[in-house]
Amino acid sequence: MLNKIFILTYGRSNSQVTWNNLPDIWKEKTYLVVQEREKHLYNGYPTVVLPDEVRNLPTTIEWVVKNNRDIRFGMFDDDLSFYRTRMTGETWEGTKRKMTPEDFLELEKTVCRWMDEGIVQCGMEVAWNIPDRDNEYKEITRICANFFYDGPKVPADEIDWTGSMYAENFHLILQLLKKGYKNRISNRFRIDTIATQSEGGCAVERTVEKHNDSMRALAELHPGIVKLYEKETTGGQWKGTPKLAAKIAWKEAYKSSQVNSLDSFF
Repeated sequence: MLNKIFILTYGRSNSQVTWNNLPDIWKEKTYLVVQEREKHLYNGYPTVVLPDEVRNLPTTIEWVVKNNRDIRFGMFDDDLSFYRTRMTGETWEGTKRKMTPEDFLELEKTVCRWMDEGIVQCGMEVAWNIPDRDNEYKEITRICANFFYDGPKVPADEIDWTGSMYAENFHLILQLLKKGYKNRISNRFRIDTIATQSEGGCAVERTVEKHNDSMRALAELHPGIVKLYEKETTGGQWKGTPKLAAKIAWKEAYKSSQVNSLDSFF
Protein backbone atom coordinates (compact mmCIF):
# COMPACT_ATOMS: atom_id res chain seq x y z
CA MET A 1 0.00 0.00 0.00
CA LEU A 2 0.93 3.65 -0.29
CA ASN A 3 1.40 4.87 3.27
CA LYS A 4 1.10 8.62 2.66
CA ILE A 5 0.39 11.20 -0.01
CA PHE A 6 2.04 14.62 0.16
CA ILE A 7 0.74 17.68 -1.69
CA LEU A 8 3.44 20.33 -2.03
CA THR A 9 1.79 23.73 -1.86
CA TYR A 10 2.70 27.39 -1.53
CA GLY A 11 0.72 30.58 -2.11
CA ARG A 12 -2.52 28.70 -2.84
CA SER A 13 -4.29 28.36 0.49
CA ASN A 14 -7.59 29.31 -1.16
CA SER A 15 -7.19 26.97 -4.14
CA GLN A 16 -6.40 23.38 -3.26
CA VAL A 17 -7.26 21.69 -6.56
CA THR A 18 -5.44 18.40 -5.96
CA TRP A 19 -6.93 17.95 -2.49
CA ASN A 20 -10.43 18.64 -3.81
CA ASN A 21 -9.99 16.04 -6.55
CA LEU A 22 -8.87 13.22 -4.24
CA PRO A 23 -11.37 10.64 -2.95
CA ASP A 24 -11.94 10.37 0.79
CA ILE A 25 -10.05 7.04 0.92
CA TRP A 26 -6.90 8.90 -0.16
CA LYS A 27 -7.58 12.08 1.80
CA GLU A 28 -7.32 9.96 4.96
CA LYS A 29 -3.58 9.60 4.32
CA THR A 30 -2.88 12.88 2.53
CA TYR A 31 -1.01 15.88 3.96
CA LEU A 32 -0.41 19.36 2.63
CA VAL A 33 3.30 20.18 2.92
CA VAL A 34 3.42 23.86 3.86
CA GLN A 35 6.09 26.39 4.71
CA GLU A 36 6.42 27.65 8.28
CA ARG A 37 5.56 31.21 7.19
CA GLU A 38 2.22 30.01 5.71
CA LYS A 39 1.09 27.36 8.20
CA HIS A 40 -1.59 29.64 9.71
CA LEU A 41 -3.35 29.75 6.31
CA TYR A 42 -4.12 26.03 6.18
CA ASN A 43 -6.36 25.52 9.20
CA GLY A 44 -8.76 22.68 8.47
CA TYR A 45 -6.28 20.69 6.38
CA PRO A 46 -3.94 17.97 7.62
CA THR A 47 -0.50 19.50 7.23
CA VAL A 48 3.19 18.77 7.51
CA VAL A 49 5.06 21.98 8.36
CA LEU A 50 8.54 22.36 6.91
CA PRO A 51 11.48 23.68 8.93
CA ASP A 52 11.69 27.44 8.50
CA GLU A 53 14.91 27.21 6.47
CA VAL A 54 13.17 25.07 3.80
CA ARG A 55 11.70 27.70 1.49
CA ASN A 56 11.96 26.46 -2.09
CA LEU A 57 10.78 23.48 -4.10
CA PRO A 58 14.04 21.52 -4.48
CA THR A 59 14.78 21.57 -0.75
CA THR A 60 11.14 20.72 -0.02
CA ILE A 61 11.36 17.63 -2.23
CA GLU A 62 14.64 16.68 -0.55
CA TRP A 63 13.13 17.10 2.93
CA VAL A 64 10.06 15.01 2.11
CA VAL A 65 12.08 12.18 0.55
CA LYS A 66 14.69 12.08 3.33
CA ASN A 67 12.06 12.12 6.06
CA ASN A 68 10.06 9.25 4.55
CA ARG A 69 12.77 6.69 3.82
CA ASP A 70 10.81 3.90 5.53
CA ILE A 71 7.53 4.10 3.57
CA ARG A 72 6.00 4.15 0.11
CA PHE A 73 4.47 7.51 -0.68
CA GLY A 74 3.13 9.88 -3.32
CA MET A 75 4.20 13.47 -3.92
CA PHE A 76 1.85 15.72 -5.92
CA ASP A 77 1.70 19.28 -7.17
CA ASP A 78 -1.28 21.19 -5.76
CA ASP A 79 -3.15 21.77 -9.04
CA LEU A 80 -3.92 18.29 -10.36
CA SER A 81 -6.98 16.71 -11.93
CA PHE A 82 -7.10 12.93 -12.37
CA TYR A 83 -8.40 10.96 -15.35
CA ARG A 84 -8.84 7.38 -16.50
CA THR A 85 -8.11 6.77 -20.18
CA ARG A 86 -10.26 4.50 -22.31
CA MET A 87 -7.80 1.81 -23.40
CA THR A 88 -8.00 -0.37 -26.50
CA GLY A 89 -10.70 -3.01 -26.00
CA GLU A 90 -12.69 -0.96 -23.48
CA THR A 91 -16.13 0.13 -24.61
CA TRP A 92 -17.31 2.87 -22.25
CA GLU A 93 -18.31 6.17 -23.79
CA GLY A 94 -15.76 8.94 -24.30
CA THR A 95 -11.96 8.94 -24.49
CA LYS A 96 -11.34 9.68 -20.80
CA ARG A 97 -13.28 10.29 -17.60
CA LYS A 98 -12.56 11.56 -14.12
CA MET A 99 -11.13 8.93 -11.82
CA THR A 100 -13.47 7.29 -9.31
CA PRO A 101 -12.51 6.06 -5.82
CA GLU A 102 -12.23 2.57 -7.30
CA ASP A 103 -9.82 3.91 -9.93
CA PHE A 104 -7.58 5.36 -7.22
CA LEU A 105 -7.50 1.98 -5.48
CA GLU A 106 -6.60 0.28 -8.76
CA LEU A 107 -3.86 2.88 -9.33
CA GLU A 108 -2.47 2.25 -5.85
CA LYS A 109 -2.34 -1.51 -6.43
CA THR A 110 -0.64 -0.94 -9.78
CA VAL A 111 2.00 1.41 -8.37
CA CYS A 112 2.79 -0.94 -5.47
CA ARG A 113 3.07 -3.90 -7.85
CA TRP A 114 5.59 -1.92 -9.88
CA MET A 115 7.55 -1.15 -6.74
CA ASP A 116 7.56 -4.85 -5.91
CA GLU A 117 9.16 -5.32 -9.34
CA GLY A 118 11.95 -2.89 -8.43
CA ILE A 119 10.66 0.46 -9.77
CA VAL A 120 11.50 3.14 -7.19
CA GLN A 121 9.99 6.17 -9.00
CA CYS A 122 6.73 6.13 -10.94
CA GLY A 123 3.73 8.27 -11.82
CA MET A 124 0.88 8.95 -14.23
CA GLU A 125 1.07 10.18 -17.81
CA VAL A 126 -0.10 13.72 -18.56
CA ALA A 127 -3.43 14.36 -20.22
CA TRP A 128 -2.05 16.80 -22.80
CA ASN A 129 -0.02 14.08 -24.54
CA ILE A 130 -1.64 11.87 -27.17
CA PRO A 131 -2.78 8.81 -25.18
CA ASP A 132 -1.16 5.43 -25.71
CA ARG A 133 -4.21 3.17 -25.49
CA ASP A 134 -2.39 -0.08 -26.28
CA ASN A 135 0.25 -0.22 -23.54
CA GLU A 136 -0.29 -0.08 -19.79
CA TYR A 137 2.82 1.97 -19.15
CA LYS A 138 5.93 3.73 -20.45
CA GLU A 139 9.38 3.28 -18.96
CA ILE A 140 12.46 5.53 -18.77
CA THR A 141 10.65 8.78 -19.50
CA ARG A 142 9.55 12.15 -18.20
CA ILE A 143 7.34 12.33 -15.14
CA CYS A 144 5.45 15.54 -14.49
CA ALA A 145 3.75 16.93 -11.36
CA ASN A 146 3.02 13.54 -9.75
CA PHE A 147 5.48 11.06 -8.28
CA PHE A 148 5.33 7.84 -6.30
CA TYR A 149 8.44 6.68 -4.43
CA ASP A 150 9.51 3.45 -2.81
CA GLY A 151 11.16 5.34 0.04
CA PRO A 152 13.51 2.63 1.37
CA LYS A 153 15.05 2.13 -2.09
CA VAL A 154 15.62 5.79 -3.10
CA PRO A 155 19.35 6.65 -2.84
CA ALA A 156 18.51 9.98 -1.19
CA ASP A 157 22.03 10.71 0.10
CA GLU A 158 23.53 10.30 -3.38
CA ILE A 159 21.30 12.91 -5.06
CA ASP A 160 22.13 16.53 -5.88
CA TRP A 161 18.78 18.10 -5.01
CA THR A 162 19.46 21.79 -5.75
CA GLY A 163 21.67 21.87 -8.84
CA SER A 164 18.87 23.13 -11.10
CA MET A 165 16.48 25.25 -9.08
CA TYR A 166 13.46 25.33 -11.40
CA ALA A 167 14.14 22.11 -13.34
CA GLU A 168 14.50 20.12 -10.13
CA ASN A 169 12.39 17.15 -11.16
CA PHE A 170 14.16 16.71 -14.51
CA HIS A 171 17.47 16.80 -12.65
CA LEU A 172 16.24 14.22 -10.11
CA ILE A 173 14.84 11.86 -12.77
CA LEU A 174 18.06 12.00 -14.78
CA GLN A 175 20.21 11.28 -11.74
CA LEU A 176 18.14 8.21 -10.87
CA LEU A 177 18.26 6.97 -14.46
CA LYS A 178 22.03 7.42 -14.57
CA LYS A 179 22.27 5.35 -11.40
CA GLY A 180 20.34 2.53 -13.07
CA TYR A 181 16.87 3.15 -11.62
CA LYS A 182 14.18 2.83 -14.29
CA ASN A 183 11.01 4.86 -13.86
CA ARG A 184 7.51 4.03 -15.08
CA ILE A 185 4.30 5.96 -15.81
CA SER A 186 0.75 4.71 -16.24
CA ASN A 187 -0.96 5.28 -19.58
CA ARG A 188 -4.31 4.20 -18.13
CA PHE A 189 -4.30 6.84 -15.40
CA ARG A 190 -3.34 10.41 -16.29
CA ILE A 191 -3.21 13.86 -14.72
CA ASP A 192 -3.76 17.41 -15.89
CA THR A 193 -2.51 20.67 -14.35
CA ILE A 194 -3.28 24.35 -14.55
CA ALA A 195 -1.07 26.45 -16.84
CA THR A 196 2.62 26.88 -16.05
CA GLN A 197 3.32 30.09 -14.14
CA SER A 198 -0.26 30.41 -12.91
CA GLU A 199 -0.75 32.42 -9.72
CA GLY A 200 0.84 30.89 -6.61
CA GLY A 201 3.28 28.00 -6.32
CA CYS A 202 6.67 28.50 -7.97
CA ALA A 203 5.25 31.49 -9.86
CA VAL A 204 5.66 33.57 -6.71
CA GLU A 205 9.45 33.68 -7.19
CA ARG A 206 10.21 32.18 -10.61
CA THR A 207 10.91 34.56 -13.49
CA VAL A 208 11.70 33.77 -17.12
CA GLU A 209 15.33 34.65 -16.42
CA LYS A 210 15.50 32.28 -13.41
CA HIS A 211 13.79 29.56 -15.42
CA ASN A 212 16.28 29.97 -18.26
CA ASP A 213 19.22 29.91 -15.84
CA SER A 214 17.89 26.63 -14.41
CA MET A 215 17.57 25.10 -17.86
CA ARG A 216 21.15 26.10 -18.69
CA ALA A 217 22.30 24.54 -15.42
CA LEU A 218 20.41 21.35 -16.28
CA ALA A 219 22.17 21.15 -19.66
CA GLU A 220 25.56 21.68 -18.01
CA LEU A 221 24.85 18.97 -15.43
CA HIS A 222 23.80 16.48 -18.11
CA PRO A 223 25.92 17.16 -21.22
CA GLY A 224 24.89 15.22 -24.29
CA ILE A 225 21.58 14.28 -22.62
CA VAL A 226 19.87 17.69 -22.40
CA LYS A 227 19.67 19.94 -25.46
CA LEU A 228 18.08 23.37 -25.14
CA TYR A 229 15.89 25.26 -27.58
CA GLU A 230 13.63 28.31 -27.40
CA LYS A 231 9.84 28.21 -27.55
CA GLU A 232 6.95 30.58 -26.88
CA THR A 233 4.93 30.07 -23.69
CA THR A 234 1.27 29.37 -24.44
CA GLY A 235 -0.39 30.01 -21.05
CA GLY A 236 -0.09 31.51 -17.57
CA GLN A 237 1.66 34.77 -16.68
CA TRP A 238 4.32 34.21 -19.34
CA LYS A 239 1.90 33.68 -22.23
CA GLY A 240 3.56 34.84 -25.47
CA THR A 241 7.02 35.08 -23.87
CA PRO A 242 9.93 33.07 -25.33
CA LYS A 243 11.65 30.72 -22.85
CA LEU A 244 14.18 27.92 -22.93
CA ALA A 245 12.89 24.36 -23.15
CA ALA A 246 14.75 21.06 -23.29
CA LYS A 247 14.87 17.94 -25.41
CA ILE A 248 15.98 15.23 -23.01
CA ALA A 249 17.36 11.84 -24.03
CA TRP A 250 15.93 9.89 -21.10
CA LYS A 251 16.87 6.48 -22.49
CA GLU A 252 20.43 7.62 -23.16
CA ALA A 253 20.69 8.64 -19.51
CA TYR A 254 19.62 5.16 -18.41
CA LYS A 255 21.83 3.49 -21.03
CA SER A 256 24.85 5.29 -19.55
CA SER A 257 24.20 3.51 -16.24
CA GLN A 258 24.38 0.14 -17.98
CA VAL A 259 27.66 1.04 -19.68
CA ASN A 260 29.12 2.17 -16.36
CA SER A 261 27.96 -1.08 -14.72
CA LEU A 262 29.71 -3.14 -17.40
CA ASP A 263 32.88 -1.08 -17.04
CA SER A 264 32.83 -1.70 -13.28
CA PHE A 265 32.28 -5.44 -13.85
CA PHE A 266 35.26 -5.76 -16.14
